[in-house]
Amino acid sequence: MEFEQPVTLPNLPGMFFRSLFTVARKDQTEVEAQTLRAEFTAPAFSVTQLTRYHQAFDGFVSEVPLTLMYCLAQRVHLAQMLGEEFPWPAPGLVHVSNQLEQHQPVLAAEGFHIKASIELPKRGPKVSPRRLRPKFVVEFWQQDEHVVTCVSEYQVMPKQNERPRKARETKTAEAPCEPWQKVNLWRLGNKVARDYARLSGDFNPIHLHPFLSRWFGFDQPIIHGMYMSARALAEIERHAQRSVSNIDVTFKRPVPLPAQVTLWQQLGDGEDTGLYQICGTNDQLQRLEGQFRFTHKA
Repeated sequence: MEFEQPVTLPNLPGMFFRSLFTVARKDQTEVEAQTLRAEFTAPAFSVTQLTRYHQAFDGFVSEVPLTLMYCLAQRVHLAQMLGEEFPWPAPGLVHVSNQLEQHQPVLAAEGFHIKASIELPKRGPKVSPRRLRPKFVVEFWQQDEHVVTCVSEYQVMPKQNERPRKARETKTAEAPCEPWQKVNLWRLGNKVARDYARLSGDFNPIHLHPFLSRWFGFDQPIIHGMYMSARALAEIERHAQRSVSNIDVTFKRPVPLPAQVTLWQQLGDGEDTGLYQICGTNDQLQRLEGQFRFTHKA
């Protein structure tokens, strides 16, 4: 299937307002797996955007951090979710994994040509909700060079009915040990989610208000997964004084706010690659785990 003619990527405020009307979608159609495609153009990040992002995550060495590219990719995701062919409500989708790979240096003052696709899984009344995980692939191009690829997977969350929910089982784990190194501990309040929503444009209600988050199965608002990933990558770049060119992260458990979490890191043998994880400080359960690769030294 050919990509469509590129259109200007819409602005976030208007898309967010329109996304509220998608909550009425109730897809029961039986459809085989399919792929939706689109192309967009977007201007360069403004100096103000870059400055605010660097201030929010103090430590980035990269002029254009990879996790900032996800913020633009998510804007592409929302534009595609608003299309009539996307079967589920945009609010409530939960981000479960993300890959970002930089192929060429990103030019801070250059705009983007964007090629996007969504791999929709097979769906229908007999398909398990756990299998409803659309995959979004966004390619960023500058001056005919493919600079970054973002691959994001989401879980479609069903609206909760009125049945009483089972009490969550309390679990604990052992703290990571050698060769894992403790990097930092963060205390996250409810304000963190609101601040990041304004910074990134991600106003998904599961992050912002207890009443709205309960509608999608969470007793409290949960922090954005890419907030934690960005904070982790900023720390990793700050410690190494090197830019990261590749990340692959899986969000293992939601982090209800307020929370206290710890970042752990393990460098590879050649120290060009490494692993990281964020665990609850009290229960030591993994909230996310990922791997990264530094940009090759000149």
